[in-house]
Amino acid sequence: MDKRLLEQVQQALQSQQDTIKRQELMLDDQQQYMEQMLDQKDQDIAQLTASLNKLAETKTQELERLPTLFKQLQNTMKEQTSVVNGWVKHRKEHVTTQALLISELLALGNVQIQLVAQLKTYQSTITPPDYLESDTTQLESDTVKLEDGLSELVNAQIKIEQSQTKITGSQTAIEAELKELKTLLNKLER
Repeated sequence: MDKRLLEQVQQALQSQQDTIKRQELMLDDQQQYMEQMLDQKDQDIAQLTASLNKLAETKTQELERLPTLFKQLQNTMKEQTSVVNGWVKHRKEHVTTQALLISELLALGNVQIQLVAQLKTYQSTITPPDYLESDTTQLESDTVKLEDGLSELVNAQIKIEQSQTKITGSQTAIEAELKELKTLLNKLER
């Protein structure tokens, strides 16, 4: 009986040792798996860190270039504004000259109309020779043409003034955009 009991105890011990070995193998496998996972995580973290560093470097370069780009844009806008201002000034002078010319032409036309009226009055008091009647008719024809020309000049003047209004509106928009760009640039420089 003691022998049988001893065998049972030995079998139990053997089973227990087998179980311990299996558990040791399982622990080894689990440890290897954990080590592999940790290595993979380390690689992933290293790759992510490298990507973030590269992205940060790119963004830093872009931010460093941004003030320069704004300066270039501001300079370009100033040049364009200067050109537009010069053109607007020239157009204003041109419009003023045109207005004076039209005013003088209108005055001349009025004088000619008065002259024609006086000639008609004078002609009605006398019997004019054929050549004088012909000259008066020609003068009347020229006066009508002059009036037509003056009408065209007035229309052209109206169109010029409309263009001037549009140009002034564009100029105001450009100046507002420049002001906004300066504000953005000042914020970036801070």
